[in-house]
Amino acid sequence: MTYKLRVDPVIHGQYASLPDDARAQLAACLIDALADPLAHSAPYGADDGVVRTIARGHVAGVIIIGEDTITLVQIISIA
Repeated sequence: MTYKLRVDPVIHGQYASLPDDARAQLAACLIDALADPLAHSAPYGADDGVVRTIARGHVAGVIIIGEDTITLVQIISIA
């Protein structure tokens, strides 16, 4: 199953303001997670299979896995 991506406009604004390389790294993480979110993410705290972390290079994000959606809820830029 391929999941649908949901991004709040505020989070999208943060994404749009990232440097090009960080934006590309986060986009790659999200694309991978859409195909298989558990395989392409790590637990965020306790492993509930719902709140997960994605990371690559200098950027990380927190996602929430729904029934058929992935919601990006936080972006962390690692300088």
